[in-house]
Amino acid sequence: MMSIRFALPLLFALALAAPVSALDLSRKPQGGEELLSADQAFQLVSATRAADGVHLSWVIAPGYYLYRHRMTAEAVDGGAPLAALALPPGTRKHDEHFGDVEIYTTTVDARLPVASAAKVPKQLKLRWQGCAEAGVCYPPVVRIVDVAP
Repeated sequence: MMSIRFALPLLFALALAAPVSALDLSRKPQGGEELLSADQAFQLVSATRAADGVHLSWVIAPGYYLYRHRMTAEAVDGGAPLAALALPPGTRKHDEHFGDVEIYTTTVDARLPVASAAKVPKQLKLRWQGCAEAGVCYPPVVRIVDVAP
């Protein structure tokens, strides 16, 4: 018999996996066209050092959107803690999985503030998540990116 010590982590993992398993990427949109990969749908086009931090830009393919609340950034080198990613307001949407959210549908320009240019990290761990308007959502994307000088 499985002890409670081992059952709880298993139940927790299953609970976390349930929403992801409901997101079927093999399903084609109603028009039958193929879905873009996450990297094609949500292109990170720049991560550039600036005096006030790091500027990040994404281009979002037509028919796709990113969730504002699912975008994060952290330093890879484990240096000084960074402030939260500064994002512009998005478009309000009611989502069947997340409730009332804000989304981006064309581009996102974000800023990761730092106290001084000397503390700008060389690499960032970025996370984002989005969906196709056809009703198919992607698992979170995690990328380690170099910050351009």
